[in-house]
Amino acid sequence: MRNAAPELPAHVLSAFQLDGTEGEPLGWAWGGGTRFGRAVVSPASAASAWSGKVREKIDSGAALRVARPVRATDGRLIVGGYTATEFAEGEPRQRIDEAVAAALYFDEAMSPFDPPADYRGEPRAEADRAVWRDAPSAPGGVVAHLDFLSCLLFAGDGPATLTDIVPSAGLRPRGYTAAIVLVDGLLAGAVDAAVIDRWAHVPSLRDLAQRALDYRVNCVDPAYTNMRSKIEWVGSLLVSD
Repeated sequence: MRNAAPELPAHVLSAFQLDGTEGEPLGWAWGGGTRFGRAVVSPASAASAWSGKVREKIDSGAALRVARPVRATDGRLIVGGYTATEFAEGEPRQRIDEAVAAALYFDEAMSPFDPPADYRGEPRAEADRAVWRDAPSAPGGVVAHLDFLSCLLFAGDGPATLTDIVPSAGLRPRGYTAAIVLVDGLLAGAVDAAVIDRWAHVPSLRDLAQRALDYRVNCVDPAYTNMRSKIEWVGSLLVSD
């Protein structure tokens, strides 16, 4: 039995020209949003306005499509605490190698952009900031995606679609988004250890993956003790031969 769609304020739906359409609740890849025909309305985060502006400008490519934001009739990206995005077909899949390739494309596409201003308080951003606090700034850094795999939809053999951006708190070395995907895949048991060798051509991959693992450790609720053995296993894989 499908869950009922949450009740959204009428003025929000009207602003996005979605009133009169029945809502369909979607999963976490859409931020807990609800589909209304051509668009998905989701609760706005601290970075939603920034994400929408960036997704308007990123070019879709052979490795990655980007879901565009839907602006309200007055041009706003956020109305009443909600944001809207063009709906795209697909489901989250643990297709890690394809996701790593898409993440590398994403990092290159992010070169013109700066992180959101006054980006404080969001738990993932604070975890990212803690991991990189003592790292020297790297030339050519870009805004990384801290939860790329969770925002990626796959449909058939076409490129994956990115539904949102969870930005890093600062500029990070290119390849860091891919390293997070790689670590997430290993922690989930969705890919074998050979994935590290398959992507060894990414500069400083093991170092970036170690940062990514530290970031995930900072994000994990201490109550989830079953993650400890997985984290230790992934850490052992990242030790250079």
